[in-house]
Amino acid sequence: MIESADVIVIGSGGLGAATAFHIAKRGALRVAMIERLEIGSQTSPRAAGMVSCLRKSDLMIDLIKLAAHKIRRFSDESGQPLDWVHSGSLKVARRPVDVEVIQEDILRGRRHGLDVEELSADAAHRLNPFLQPKGIGAVMRIGDDMYFNPAQLAVGFARAAEANGAVLLPNTAVTRVLIEDGQVAGVDTARGHIATPVIVDAAGAWTRQVAEASGIRIPLVTTAQQLFVTEPVHDARAELPMVRIMDAAVYMRPCDGGFLWGVYEENPKFFDMDGLGANFDVKDLPLDAEILWHYARDVEAQLPILLKAAVREHRGGLPTMTADGQHIVGPSPVVRGFYFASGCNVAGLSIAPALGEMLAAWIIDGAPPIDLAPLSIGRFGNGPWPDDELINKAAWQYRHFYGAR
Repeated sequence: MIESADVIVIGSGGLGAATAFHIAKRGALRVAMIERLEIGSQTSPRAAGMVSCLRKSDLMIDLIKLAAHKIRRFSDESGQPLDWVHSGSLKVARRPVDVEVIQEDILRGRRHGLDVEELSADAAHRLNPFLQPKGIGAVMRIGDDMYFNPAQLAVGFARAAEANGAVLLPNTAVTRVLIEDGQVAGVDTARGHIATPVIVDAAGAWTRQVAEASGIRIPLVTTAQQLFVTEPVHDARAELPMVRIMDAAVYMRPCDGGFLWGVYEENPKFFDMDGLGANFDVKDLPLDAEILWHYARDVEAQLPILLKAAVREHRGGLPTMTADGQHIVGPSPVVRGFYFASGCNVAGLSIAPALGEMLAAWIIDGAPPIDLAPLSIGRFGNGPWPDDELINKAAWQYRHFYGAR
């Protein structure tokens, strides 16, 4: 156990581990990463690992392009393994209203130099024969998209941080962030006190619990997300483009000779993490396979393989959602030295390499190299943020992640 650090990162998922790595790599500050369970063991390794480069804002496109570049260079930069495939993707509109969204997406993508084009349903089928053309109004191909093994990213960043001098403290629960005269002074943990002037709340599903234990509010909620990985499927090649069906919010990508697929359902379940108990582990999250089967039937005409392929793995995680579907990154406006890296909005792992680098620079240099003001917690005002209103807005963002109207 250490007595002090210049920066303490709470949480070892993708956002926390990436931040710890980039701080440690700079070599200017002593950094420690605290995790209540095993390092990189919670939601991050249970994600889909899909990188979608066509986002809803200019800032998010710039950040995800940087993240994709860093994923391609991950092993060179960190010295850790990361399996990734540059597959591209197919975004599918079944309704006329979503065909209009596709047209807008193409224009925005071209402004940013992305490899995007509209395809006929038959042309999309030729690229990925598991996508059937029936009932498809428009398809956009995004050539920049890729996927990676989610189990490797957070752990890889954590190991690389440790190799650069960071201290990792697994199985160490933070009970409180200590604040003196509006400034972070340290943390209390189940194993003792650590003095520090800077903490990063990257606690994932427990972000609110960490902040609120010290009287700091953050407007996000924790929801459940689940997916299937199928048994091997004949002709399911790794380079087949990923598929996203907009109105159903169903996604599918190749995975270990089969497919990984899931959905952002209409009525997601939200959790009060306090109600799950101090010893709760995401691996024990109760799952509901019927939710997945319901949406597989919805897209049967386009992706009949989802109902045909045997399931090898059923897993789920607990992402955090915000009212506007954007991350919360940067300093608290009420406590000096208290930073957030949260609000993953089911896309945090893929963008973590970029956000971790930005936040590390913010802490060390006083400002990030890219203006992250649109991701500041200050955009939500001073509150109050009633949970029922927050949940309603977060549920809408979850369901409409692919831009369906």
